[in-house]
Amino acid sequence: MLSTPRTDNPTARLFLPLLLLLLLVGGCARKPWRDNLQPDQGRAAEQVFRSMQQRDAACPPCLDGDAVMAMKNHLDTRALSGYVQCRLPDRIKFIAANPLGQPLFAATTDGTSFTTINTTQRTAMSGRLAAYAQLHDIPPAFFSGSWGEWLTGRVDQRRQDTLSWRTDDEGRGTWASFRTTDAGETTTHLLIDLHRALLLTRILQDGKGRILAEINYGGWEEVGGCRQPTEITMHRLAFGGEISLELKRMRADDSCRAGDFVLPIPASYSRQTLP
Repeated sequence: MLSTPRTDNPTARLFLPLLLLLLLVGGCARKPWRDNLQPDQGRAAEQVFRSMQQRDAACPPCLDGDAVMAMKNHLDTRALSGYVQCRLPDRIKFIAANPLGQPLFAATTDGTSFTTINTTQRTAMSGRLAAYAQLHDIPPAFFSGSWGEWLTGRVDQRRQDTLSWRTDDEGRGTWASFRTTDAGETTTHLLIDLHRALLLTRILQDGKGRILAEINYGGWEEVGGCRQPTEITMHRLAFGGEISLELKRMRADDSCRAGDFVLPIPASYSRQTLP
């Protein structure tokens, strides 16, 4: 269970990395995939994967609901609760509020740029995500994926010409792996329960074989006719903690617009702009 949310300014200042799942991670942790499947097993697994792609592509592109985001380490847990909205593939908005419903902090991104507003400090920041990544030494792999798919537990819709299939060391499912070169060479590993056609885990790995992030999904519910995880956790963080996202009362529709993800900045606020 997540602890009671805290809304002090240090938490708000840390929220953009929580929202975008962009904390620096890495290391040489154990890889959970093992032996390659036999060719006939691989072909059968790919059929399930392609059917999951078709299923997920037909799901409503817009989701919104209540969320609690928490960053945990061995000393402390800091959390923000509020409203989250997502429009696949890349648009995300989060508005944190106090117990009275008054907004404290808001952040939005379209996958290329971002805007944050801190109402307690009357400040705003905006700019390109690439500049934010460079400023904070964040791996570029986080900008090559679809955050909408990451937050909805859907399999990647981009074309994968070559898929490799391997067993899991704990027998939880089957690993599908493919490479992309959008922002440097990156390998995505998806742990799939083929019998339930369900994504269990997503692992990102850089060109040197280092694991950048592990995202686990649980608490699945039906939302808009599609399955949606309500518990999302990111492990293998450099500082030894984890990021948790708990979703409640999620709704799906086809009507949200790009304009819904624009945050108007009050004229009286102090602004910082990244190039």
